[in-house]
This record gives sequence, structure tokens and C-alpha cells, in this order.
Amino acid sequence: QRKPFRINDFPIPDETRLSKHGTKKSHIAYTTVLTLTQQHHRNTLNTTMSETAYKEGAFADEQSKDIPVKVHIISPSTLPEGYVFEAEVGAPGNKKTISVEVPEGGVVEGQVFLVPLPADFAVGEPQLNIPTGRWKDGLWDLTNAGICHPSLWCACCCTQIGMGQVMQRMRLNWLGDIGYDASTKNTFKVVLALLISYTVFSMSLEILEGSKSYYEIPAYIAPLKFIGGMLFTIWSVYALMRTRENVRAKYSIPEERCNGCEDLCCSVWCSCCVVAQIARHTGEYETYKGSCCSETGMAAHTPTIV
Repeated sequence: QRKPFRINDFPIPDETRLSKHGTKKSHIAYTTVLTLTQQHHRNTLNTTMSETAYKEGAFADEQSKDIPVKVHIISPSTLPEGYVFEAEVGAPGNKKTISVEVPEGGVVEGQVFLVPLPADFAVGEPQLNIPTGRWKDGLWDLTNAGICHPSLWCACCCTQIGMGQVMQRMRLNWLGDIGYDASTKNTFKVVLALLISYTVFSMSLEILEGSKSYYEIPAYIAPLKFIGGMLFTIWSVYALMRTRENVRAKYSIPEERCNGCEDLCCSVWCSCCVVAQIARHTGEYETYKGSCCSETGMAAHTPTIV
């Protein structure tokens, strides 16, 4: 049994005070969704998030049926192990508060860590039924949602569009990482802007090249095409890799092959399959319709992911 946390065991942040009854007025931590709430007002944290480090062993041996959905918490300050504070979770405009205990080893300001979502969270409200402990289906089960399903066509015909929809659905930023609301509310638009910019850039070079004879083609066109294509490819692979990693961590899905680099390998060798699999896993298309023309790839009035 863990030793109870005592107020004198560790230095407490300046913002935390004791009430006259000796209880802590805890921080309201910021999760994947809003700004930090401290006591009776809200202040946006100007911190640099540290890279999220997930340990496969933390959930690899859990039984699927007993694994709760986890939520990402961004630490409001440097806190010791066992410290308890309150965090707001949920989509903007529909947030709820849960109690969070700092994990073993403590956390530093801006660090991202995972905590289980309480079983009684949002009881009675519509929620997506998303499996934990395993993928809903396989990487190659592209047609499981239907041969004409929007998620399949977005993933196969324009992988970055499908990726942007999944990232917006999971409230990740344009790099596939956990972020504050300010950096995640327009993720799909950012991804779309990047795709359009690269398309215009590439087509402009192709038109310029096609308007010249072989001996008149400017020498700078080939390097520009190479550099532009390389940068766009690196971003696409990295963002998808981080998205898959964060989805696996949230739903406690262990790696099955290529331990330590499964997310990278899948993102490199079959990005459209990865996008389609994540979309099926987080969409519950048996109940809710998919959409090609929405920022999340889901129809209107679909419950949001916590």
C-alpha cells in the first residue's frame, strides 16, 4: 500500500495554499483540451512540453476487458510523486473535472502523462465505444467498414486528409502530439493548408519544367523538387507515427511486431492502411456515420472522444 502523501514531505508550488481546515487547494491541470484553471480563474500556460515517453510494459500484460480508456494530462508545474490535483478533461465546451495522482517519479512542468479515465465519467451521456488493449481490427482489414466507406477513400486517395481528420478527432496537433486547445483546435485546417501548399509548389515546378526544352530547364528545379518532396514526406511520416503512438497509448494497445519501431515501420510502409485502421478504431462506424467532408471524418452530432 502506498504511503500517504504528507504536505511536509515535499516543497509545494507557490500557487498551492492550505485552507484553514488543512486541505490542499489543488491546481486544475490542463489535459488535451483547455487552459489551466487555478483556483477561480484561468491562465494559459506558456510552457514547453516535453516529449511523451510511453512504456510498452505499462499496459502490455493488461487484460483487454479490464483496461480503462486513458487520458493525457499536461502537468501544470513540477510536482512530486503522489501529489493529487484536479484536471479538466473532455472536448471544449463540455469539460468535466477528475482527480489525478502524480505517477511514480513525479513530473516536471509541461510533461505529458497518462491516467485512467474514471469508470463513472460522463455516465448517461452518449459515448463512442472504442476497444482497449487491442486494435479493433487488423492493419489490412481496409474494407471492414465497407468498400465505399468515406474513411477508406480518404485514407487511400488522400492519406494526409484522412490523417488530418483522425488527428482532429483525437485532438492532436499538426505533428501528431498532445497539445493545448490553441494548438489542436485547427489541426485539420493546418494539415489541409500544408497539403495544398505542397501541391501548388509541386505543380508550379512541373509547369515551369514542362514549358522549357530539355536544355533550357533551370538547374534549380530538380533540387527544389527533391527538397520539397523530402520535407513533406518526413512531416507526413513523423506526424502519422506520433498519431499512432498516442492512439496506442490512450487505448493501451501493445506493439505486436517490430518492437520499439512498429509505429514508424507501419507509417513508412503503409501509411494509408495506418490511417484507415485508426479511423475505424476510433470511429465506431457501426453506430455513427463517417464523412469525407468534415474535419473529424465523422457525421455531425457524433460524440467527441474524451
